[in-house]
Amino acid sequence: MASLIEGSLVGLLFDRLLKAVLEATQRIATFNSGLNSLKSTLLSLKDFFEQVARLNKVLHSPQHETDMFINRLREGETLVRNCSRVEWWNICRKVSYSRKITALEKSLIRFFQLTVQAEIVRDNKMILAEVNVLTKKVDELLSRSKYYQQQNFSEIDASFQGVIEIEPRCKQRN
Repeated sequence: MASLIEGSLVGLLFDRLLKAVLEATQRIATFNSGLNSLKSTLLSLKDFFEQVARLNKVLHSPQHETDMFINRLREGETLVRNCSRVEWWNICRKVSYSRKITALEKSLIRFFQLTVQAEIVRDNKMILAEVNVLTKKVDELLSRSKYYQQQNFSEIDASFQGVIEIEPRCKQRN
């Protein structure tokens, strides 16, 4: 149940950040380049992250990676909402928020470049370990199956052996 709530929380936060970026992009001309870049990054990651969140629920994946991303989304939403409140005449704050927006986008990209890549390596190793275990089990089952098949063939051969021995005797009587 917790993973279900966690997955829906990530989707909700992702959507709220994207909505804040879209609203701010429409209202504020000063931050447009940074916000448009952030919007583009978020839109390209949205479908991917929704799939990952669904799979994390199904596979009961660790939450600490998701928690890191959730924190970034919350910080991002707060930043974008604050950015939209900057007065048109306050150039210093505009420059400061522009840098923060760029830093947010870079942190999201870095998260996916480092953390997600590390998760991919870990997940692939886990899959490989499971495949190795399954391969050993299948090999064991096949060897047992071959043993039983050989035993059955030996019994069948023995029963045919008796038939074969009986037939020549019958022919000799005729």
